[in-house]
Amino acid sequence: MEKYDALGYYEILGVAPDADTALIKRQYYEKAKFWHPDHNENPNAVEFFQKVSVAYEVLNDAKKRAEYDLLSIVYCEKDFPTLGSLKIYKNQSDKTDAALRVLKQRKVKASGSKCEVRETKDICNIKEAGNMVLSTSISNWLCGWWGRGGFNKTINAIKFNMQAAKALDMDNLKLLIHNAVAYEQENNTEMAWIYAKQAEAMVRFDAQTTGQIAKFIEALNFKPQKKITIPYWNDKELKRRQMLFPSVLVMFVVFVLLLSGVKQGLLQVNKTVSDGYYEAVMISGRIVPSDMVESHIIKVDSDGTSREYLVHFKHNCTIYYGPDTRYTPMAEGLEGQTVRITGHTFNKAWLRVVLDNGEIGYVHKSNLEKGMGNPVPSNSQVYRG
Repeated sequence: MEKYDALGYYEILGVAPDADTALIKRQYYEKAKFWHPDHNENPNAVEFFQKVSVAYEVLNDAKKRAEYDLLSIVYCEKDFPTLGSLKIYKNQSDKTDAALRVLKQRKVKASGSKCEVRETKDICNIKEAGNMVLSTSISNWLCGWWGRGGFNKTINAIKFNMQAAKALDMDNLKLLIHNAVAYEQENNTEMAWIYAKQAEAMVRFDAQTTGQIAKFIEALNFKPQKKITIPYWNDKELKRRQMLFPSVLVMFVVFVLLLSGVKQGLLQVNKTVSDGYYEAVMISGRIVPSDMVESHIIKVDSDGTSREYLVHFKHNCTIYYGPDTRYTPMAEGLEGQTVRITGHTFNKAWLRVVLDNGEIGYVHKSNLEKGMGNPVPSNSQVYRG
């Protein structure tokens, strides 16, 4: 009973939260008659009589009862708001907003032997949340690692912030329910309905709570005259923003390393002018095609057991890493050597072929003739007929 009876109104009248109006009225008359101070000499009679009267005033009114039941889901006796005078929560610009949530974040500031962790709570919309999340993320990554214990606390803060981005805790349910009732009391039925529907979606796996919210929605008697879109809280975008700064930081470090290119074995990228199918990168001293070039190659469905795409070299010629003579030579093709076509440039001037050892290279079409030439080795990757 306590879950939907924060102030004990049902308990005072001795009924359950699902009691009908007739039973509530009957119990009120009995309790009021018993505790009436004119004939009850108990020193607490006046106090009990007043409580009975207040409870009946709320529970006998369908609107007030729906509000009380709804608020009792998220408020306890200690913090229960005054019915009829709820303040509407607004966004960071102090404007009414149909898509608010409570954004929780932990900020870490560490230096030397000190490490401070501060948790914040802000009521905001998704756009405001995105800016705050990015700001907190930058702060944590720049200032959270340097003090004693800072590393672990920063890691924990990042995990907390990622989880909190979902905005699915009790504070958020309280916000949605509070605003649903507050807007209803301001006679803004549409906004009350929107907030109630968001709360209903949040607790969809709790049948009892969902039922209470459904009663409130029914009591609103709101019939939309147009299609209303229920706001969507994009926690995926907030999580992406959490990792945006470290991603940029990593990319910057990689970029610096690539530019420096002083250590052996590091990928060295030399920018070249794109010219037809020539757009290259240098890997370990070899000029090879960039991914952009490879993505423009038209693939053919060449099966290693079929002779359809088998060709052979007319004469000795050079096989290149890319479809242009400016790429680094890969191997020498021998007259009569059989290879298999796996792709070609759009104009079919250059063919991509696979060699016996499985390597892929490019040969100009003028060097090739259709069909098998010399027999291929038994372990060849060219043909397995």
